[in-house]
Amino acid sequence: MQKEFKTIEEQIQILKSRGLLIPNLDKAKKYLLSNNYYNIINGYSKPFLERHNVYLENATFDEVSHLYFFDKECKQTLFQAILDAEHHLKSSFAYHFAEMHQNNTEAYLDVNSYNHEYSLDIAYIITKLKKVIDKNKRFNNNSIYHYYHNYGEIPIWVLIDFLDFGTLFNLIKISPIQLQNKIARDMTEFIQKNNPNFSEHFPPAVMVSFIKNIHELRNICAHNKRLIYFKCRSAEKYFAPIHDKYGISRTDQRELKSVYTTFVSLQCFISDTEFSKLNNTLRQRMRKILKNHITSININNIVELLGFPNNWYELSSLPQHAID
Repeated sequence: MQKEFKTIEEQIQILKSRGLLIPNLDKAKKYLLSNNYYNIINGYSKPFLERHNVYLENATFDEVSHLYFFDKECKQTLFQAILDAEHHLKSSFAYHFAEMHQNNTEAYLDVNSYNHEYSLDIAYIITKLKKVIDKNKRFNNNSIYHYYHNYGEIPIWVLIDFLDFGTLFNLIKISPIQLQNKIARDMTEFIQKNNPNFSEHFPPAVMVSFIKNIHELRNICAHNKRLIYFKCRSAEKYFAPIHDKYGISRTDQRELKSVYTTFVSLQCFISDTEFSKLNNTLRQRMRKILKNHITSININNIVELLGFPNNWYELSSLPQHAID
């Protein structure tokens, strides 16, 4: 059955008929005109609904719009931290890949540079890398053009900045274990900065599972998809030194797919200053937006949708040091 077009006035009437309080009609109409009804109402009304799509008593349009705003602010905060993690991983991968292939500048195009357990992935990645080079070597405003026309080859440390996070993840995933171990050792410094008592090995399989879910979360943030209710497709591999500290269970697969668990795993790829900023900003968003603007429901209902513990926002902020 085809859905019929609804005017802004008809959209307002539908919301009012379902019990949503709209104190300022003009403000609500302008908001719906500049923000998609489907994204806002269908995406962020659910926490305020009872059975049969009727709103809870005292639920307001402003609460729904503030929940959308909170979701957007969290995505922007997480996205910045993920960009930091991506930068660190790119730097580590490019350095150690070049170190392992000093006599072959373009070893990334050689199938023998990768783990043959991933033969289909290897073929896909090499094709993608060739396309990135072919696309950029035609334009004289980038480093690929410069290296191609001056040296006839593109080193991995030049190419790496032209790759998206998905390609980076796949490159790390299909890399031989020796290379993965070197990257994991680099990341151990971040873990130790965020957890001074950490003295264990960071297993490559755990690292790859963390990166996979960070990549999924990155796409949610970058494309402004709904963050609340989001779960990664695969559970992270359990890693006691990190997960135990944050009360994340080995046995709860849903917990290991949550936004909270992915947030926790970011500390393995960013500095203590970067992680403190992420942690403190998310807490601030919960306090200033949820506590000040959500009253018809317990705000822990929202916090739990992201996988965060009850009252997490009331914990003390982490110290933020100046960047060295």
